[in-house]
Amino acid sequence: MLTFFLLPCAAACASRSVIVEPHFAYYKERSLESIVEEIKANDYDDVRLVAVNESDINGDLVKAFREGGFKVWMLTFINGVYSTADLPEGWQDWRMKLRGGKPPSGFTYLCLNNPAYVSWKKKQLVAALTKHPFHGVDLAEAFIPAYNGPESELYGCLCDRCAEAFKKMYPEVPGIPDFEDPKSPRWWKTDKTLYEKWIGFRVATVVNFLDELVNGKDGIREKCPDVKVCTWSLGLDVPDQLAKIREWEALDAAAIVRRVKPDVHMIQTDWPDWIKENLKPTYALKYKPVADSVREVSPKTSLMLQCDIGSQKQMRRDREWIRQVEEVAKKIGCESTTHYEYHLGQYIYTEPPRVVRAMLNDGVIRVIFNKRLDSTQASNISNYSLSSGHVEFAKVDGNIVLLSVSGVQSGVVLTVSGLSDDESRRFFHDKPACVMEESQDVVVEESSETH
Repeated sequence: MLTFFLLPCAAACASRSVIVEPHFAYYKERSLESIVEEIKANDYDDVRLVAVNESDINGDLVKAFREGGFKVWMLTFINGVYSTADLPEGWQDWRMKLRGGKPPSGFTYLCLNNPAYVSWKKKQLVAALTKHPFHGVDLAEAFIPAYNGPESELYGCLCDRCAEAFKKMYPEVPGIPDFEDPKSPRWWKTDKTLYEKWIGFRVATVVNFLDELVNGKDGIREKCPDVKVCTWSLGLDVPDQLAKIREWEALDAAAIVRRVKPDVHMIQTDWPDWIKENLKPTYALKYKPVADSVREVSPKTSLMLQCDIGSQKQMRRDREWIRQVEEVAKKIGCESTTHYEYHLGQYIYTEPPRVVRAMLNDGVIRVIFNKRLDSTQASNISNYSLSSGHVEFAKVDGNIVLLSVSGVQSGVVLTVSGLSDDESRRFFHDKPACVMEESQDVVVEESSETH
């Protein structure tokens, strides 16, 4: 098999990881095999599959990635849901009470101090991890909102459950801090002792929730002992970073790792950093205090860095940016990185289709490309020619083209030209389709695989 890798291979000892959100249009109306082949063609061997709803996980896709040699992680969100479809009757009582009263559009925050939510989430995770052959689970975004602390309208949680739990933890306090009335004796800027206790309570809430999911009775470790656990916290380029993340978003990476004892800990890039148009790859160096805090309490815990590569138009990142981030992350002690989300990267909007490999099996040449193709052009046999033999028919499946051929033997040269990617499947539609500017020759190898 002749293989053209599009990216230089990472260090042999480390996996290259990427996040895949299967519900995007880019992954629809194509075979599972083609999804796996495209991610593999881009030199990844570790994939985080976003589970918006545990009941909606595509088990066949998980198996396809595993059979393709990938480590597959279930990425689940801890502090709420993007879809309420799986939630049971009465879930409305689980909602966080935010300072401004109005939740963000498209996401429902759920209170980490609500025992019914804790119990439900644990059962959901165990059921999914038991049903599907995941290598591990990402417990993502366990933070309590929000960035910039009590100044934010999204600051929480201020529900009765949290007030009761705070009073139980600190019986001597008159109640939770007041975040509305500056004249109140409990005003958070006035009673600083009370506010410091509140900060500690919020951090403990996150740690307790994660610990219960992982180490509690009927939790992940008891019911799914072979599944690896990856906890997440945040990195943020602000002065006094550890204290600010602890205060604003209730995250203390060292406290999480010390108590939960995960196999891996992920430092997630916080949104005020990743939205920056000109964010330099060296930004990860700013997260060294977070990495150091974890190393101090658990030197053997593996560290990773998560970054965003294109959720907004102005900050789409190219391959060179990703490569540099991977190198910089190692300097703060991260073994590898992962990024959200594969098809959001700048390369999807700028790179033309390219053949990665071509294999002959039983009269069919299976051609693997680096990205999803426009099916109209890719099914036109005039875009393919052979040094000997004939192309009879072309069938397109995502980034795979199956060429029915005659009079062909292995070693023949296949020439491909004129193909473009499928612009309609992109997240943003502000750039034209990428067209092959030059023809590409590839030697066809005989394959022992059966498809």
